[in-house]
Amino acid sequence: MRLISDWLKDAPVPGPDAVLTIGVFDGLHRGHQYLINEVIQRARDLEVNSLLLTFEPHPLSVLSHKYAPDILTTFGQKKEVLEGMGLDILGCLRFNEALAKTSAEDFLNSVVSPSVQPTEILIGSDFHFGRNAEGSLSLLSSWAKKRGIGLTAVDIQYSSGGEIFASSHVRGLLKMGHVESAAKLLGRPYRLTGEVITGQKRGRTLGFPTANLGKVGQLIPGPGVYAVKAILRGVERSAMTSIGNNPTFKGQYLTVETYIFDFEGEFYGEELSLDFMRRIRGMIRFDSAAALTLQLKADEKQARAFLTD
Repeated sequence: MRLISDWLKDAPVPGPDAVLTIGVFDGLHRGHQYLINEVIQRARDLEVNSLLLTFEPHPLSVLSHKYAPDILTTFGQKKEVLEGMGLDILGCLRFNEALAKTSAEDFLNSVVSPSVQPTEILIGSDFHFGRNAEGSLSLLSSWAKKRGIGLTAVDIQYSSGGEIFASSHVRGLLKMGHVESAAKLLGRPYRLTGEVITGQKRGRTLGFPTANLGKVGQLIPGPGVYAVKAILRGVERSAMTSIGNNPTFKGQYLTVETYIFDFEGEFYGEELSLDFMRRIRGMIRFDSAAALTLQLKADEKQARAFLTD
């Protein structure tokens, strides 16, 4: 897959013939995947490139911090998933105030064309673009028709159980700790990535040395203890993660602490990714460190059993 990390700056002119889709695609859930697979297959049928243009950062983080959602996928995670799907070209539109002020017409004429020669465009039926989201499906249809470009609007998708594939729905599930339900909508476990920082090292005194994640730019699942797959230095390892404010020790700040099974060593400053597989229990305040240790041993036993099942 070819990555163009700053589309407005580095996109080729004239651009490639392609089947195009555009969107934020936060989470890259199964609804997004359905649309993108359609793009990829149609491009193969026409023997052209499959091209996805996405925005970074999330537009609402620029337009309105108050309403900006917690992000589900980092750009690096998007790249990894899309490459695995077989996409040909990923273009990143760096969203800033200038782009936010671009009219819908100018967005199509200056941003999309001539940097790409769309053979066809496939987009979600709820897609809007341009200043104040003024660009509608009707406007896009008129623009495409004048240029002989095929346009297909793909409807919102639902699971076999009737659940909507929507980023907002995934966020709601994760905030409640329902990581298994979220994984069904995502088509994969939810992944949280961050840098390991120095913590209070309290876990070592309890017999459970943990890796603490620093500030992350993604949604953190709801408080509790989880069975996870930890990806460190390209290797996946079984682990359990505690998310909460350490109520037993009257902590005030939310922490993400991970105990990697059968692993020794320090890796401060390194990247650690966590795939959330199952929530074992909620956050509990214990009367003593000894009581907490006993519970952690039970948590470990349960997590190991689930992850090796």
